[in-house]
Amino acid sequence: MKEDSYKGCSACHAQFLCGRREEDREQACSLPVSLAHKAVRISYVYPILLFLAILCGVSAAGLAEGWAALCAFAVLGLYYLVLRLMRAKWEKLFTNKSL
Repeated sequence: MKEDSYKGCSACHAQFLCGRREEDREQACSLPVSLAHKAVRISYVYPILLFLAILCGVSAAGLAEGWAALCAFAVLGLYYLVLRLMRAKWEKLFTNKSL
């Protein structure tokens, strides 16, 4: 590949952590900011808020902290399972918009 195809990766702080192969680096760095923010919200922000809400809610309902944590982890597992099952939709959204 040409040297100019790595312009985006040279400015990226996570260039050694992204796990992309050299031929995919240009594509990996072309995600629009709005989609990048959406990906962060779906992957990290919503699960943490969901985990904390379930943990606090179940704990406030009177169950022991261990059971509250177990319920929160179970709901978090279901959340990621649903994301996994909807993988085709997410791939279409993120690949079509980023080209």
